[in-house]
Amino acid sequence: MEFFIYFPRYSFFAEQVTANKIVVHEYSKGRGFSLVVVRRLSSLIRSGRYDILLSYLRAPNIYSELSCAFLGSTRLDVSERGSHFGDGSWAETLIARNLHRLADHIVANSVSHESWRRHRFPWMTGRLTWIDNGLAIESLQAEPFLPREARDLRLIAIGRVGPGKNIATLIEALQLVSDRHGWVPQVTWVGRREEATTAERAYCQRVDDLLDSLPDVRRSWRWLGERNDVPKLLKEHHALIHPTLHEGLPNAICEALATGRPVLASDVCDNGLLVSDGERGFLFDPKNPASIGTSIERLIALDGHGWMRMAESARTYAKAVLSAERFVSAYEDLFLTLAPLREARV
Repeated sequence: MEFFIYFPRYSFFAEQVTANKIVVHEYSKGRGFSLVVVRRLSSLIRSGRYDILLSYLRAPNIYSELSCAFLGSTRLDVSERGSHFGDGSWAETLIARNLHRLADHIVANSVSHESWRRHRFPWMTGRLTWIDNGLAIESLQAEPFLPREARDLRLIAIGRVGPGKNIATLIEALQLVSDRHGWVPQVTWVGRREEATTAERAYCQRVDDLLDSLPDVRRSWRWLGERNDVPKLLKEHHALIHPTLHEGLPNAICEALATGRPVLASDVCDNGLLVSDGERGFLFDPKNPASIGTSIERLIALDGHGWMRMAESARTYAKAVLSAERFVSAYEDLFLTLAPLREARV
C-alpha cells in the first residue's frame, strides 16, 4: 500500500504511516482545482502498476476518476463519506456524481446515503456498497460514569462550529431546560470554528451573540476548540449530544458508543440505526428546541440501572458493528472482487 497526497502540510496520521513504513508520494498544491494533480497521479498509476486506487471525499474522488479515465488496468474505488443533504450547488454535485461513471465501484459509509444514491442514480446499482466506519474498539475503554445527581450532568458535543452543526438550536433548547428546571447541564463543545466564508462567520457571530444573551446557558458552556484527545474527553463526560442537521456516519457518535456513553442525537440519516431511541440514547428533531430539551430530560430521568443498561448496550453495539476488523474485512473482500490477486512473481 502507498499513499498519494496533495496537502502534505496536513499530517493527521503521520505517526501511524511512518511506524508502518508506508510509502507516501507528495505533491503540494495551492487553492482550487489543479490539473497538475491529475497529471502527477496518472503518471504514478502508470509507473506503479497498482491493482486498486481508493479515494475518499469529493475532490480526491474527482482527481482519481480523471486520472484513471484511460488507465483500465487499475481498478478505482471511490468513497463518499457524507450525506447528500450537505451537497453544494446542483451543477457541481451533478458533475461530481456523474464522474462516478468512470469508477469501478462506489462506497458509502451510511445506509441512508447508499439508499439515496441507488434511488437517485439507478445506473450506480451493481457498483454500490455500504461499509460502516471502523474503530479500534479496544483502544477506547468503556468505564461506567454516571452523574451523582441531575445537576451534575456533563454533556460533550464534537464537531466543527458551523451552520450544519445546529449549535444555535441546541443553545435555545438548553434555555428551555433552564426555564423548566432552574439549572443547565454543563456542555463542552469540541471542534474548530469555521469562518472561511461570510456565511460561516455570520453563523459563528450569531452563536456568540445568542450565548451572550442567555447568561445561564453561557455559564454552563465551554469551548475547547480542536483537540486530539477525544477519547479522554469522552471519559470525562456523561453523554454525547449531537444536534447536527445532516450526517454521513458520524465518528463522534461511533466513538461515544464505543466508550459506553449514551448519545442524544438528531433523528437524521443513520443516527436512528446507531442510537436506536431508548436503547443507546435518545433521538430528537434537530429543528425543534423543545424536542432537544425533552431528550435531555429523558436522560436526566434515567435511574442507575437504566443508565448502566444503556451504556452496556452502546459498547456492545460498537463492538459488534463498528470494529476496525469488520471494516478491514469488508474492504478486503471488495478489493479481491475488483482485482483478483495476480500470480506471485518470482
